[in-house]
Amino acid sequence: MMRMPAGGGWQVMAAFVIISAGVACAQENVALGRPFTCSTEIMDGWTGLVDGITDSDSGPGCFATSNDHGFPKSVTIDLQRPCNISHVAVHSSENGNTRGIIISCSQDGVKYETLREFIFPQAQPLTLNHRFNARPAQFIRVEFTNSWGGGLGGDHAIFCREVEVFGTPTGAAPAVEVVEPPDGDPLVETRDLRLFLRWALKSDRPLSMAVLGDSLAGCAEASWPQTAAEKLQTARDDAPVAIKSMGEAGMLPTARAGHVGLTIDAQPDIILVTFGTDLRRWDRDSFHAGLADLIRRLLDETDALVVLVGPVADGESADSGRRALLEMERLAALLSVPLVRTEAALLSDGLERDSLYNEDGELSDAAKASIATSVVELLLQP
Repeated sequence: MMRMPAGGGWQVMAAFVIISAGVACAQENVALGRPFTCSTEIMDGWTGLVDGITDSDSGPGCFATSNDHGFPKSVTIDLQRPCNISHVAVHSSENGNTRGIIISCSQDGVKYETLREFIFPQAQPLTLNHRFNARPAQFIRVEFTNSWGGGLGGDHAIFCREVEVFGTPTGAAPAVEVVEPPDGDPLVETRDLRLFLRWALKSDRPLSMAVLGDSLAGCAEASWPQTAAEKLQTARDDAPVAIKSMGEAGMLPTARAGHVGLTIDAQPDIILVTFGTDLRRWDRDSFHAGLADLIRRLLDETDALVVLVGPVADGESADSGRRALLEMERLAALLSVPLVRTEAALLSDGLERDSLYNEDGELSDAAKASIATSVVELLLQP
């Protein structure tokens, strides 16, 4: 039984309630705008999982997975710093399909604690507000276990208006998430890519490609970009395909990846963008901001098809390279840009890590051929 304080007990209790309410209100949505990963492909343009929009049933304000039949599907939100959390809100969509979910949290991105299981009604927008005793976490995972079927986008597409996580940052150093080697399809295509195939690649006019990036973007003789150009030319019945480095294509890089000067009279048809192979120190915010700015400028200031080519993650740079790939995947989904998941392509070709480089420290012929083939396969997908 709760004892009332002596001497003005009701006033003390009222003050306690007001203070408690003030503490609850002080909590923020610590998931707002934070990066997230999805275990399956995201439907083009439907990326609004943590954008703060809780009443949209269309992209980009709403989140949706592809119609992949595999279950469970999951999204994992990285709060990017340890927080004490006590409330998770999951907003379902009236688009249908979304049925069973499991909410869990983790401090290190490895061990997860289940917080709640729930079943949403079919095609009825509903917000699950799950409140609990505060606990430390940096990662929040929502697992979608099954589907009602019959919803928008096919029986297996999952929709979610928003995921909110309320709490307060602890001020502790952020945990470092373990990034596993990528699996799944090495190629991520888009509608723009399919249109480019239809209207440009199938013509016999000359094409020009440019490569922007770090050491992986070199266009020397026998490089993977040169090999890709040769393969693409062969696939187009010897219609000319020229490949140039960024300087030769009239693009002037500066110290930051996101600052590039473009000349209007030297615009290529295809721009391959690759960063992350040379990273030794990972700075997520800087990498994301710089690459996002670069891609947007290329999309705004050129008519080229922009293609992201993931880094070669090896040795000391393996962890940073995989983190760079995750950011590329997020930006590819956000900006509808096709992507080659390079490490997944190399692994699918059976290349071991000791065969990626030769004795001189240069990319091996087998690795170059694998990357070039993946780029061409992406461009020529039916």
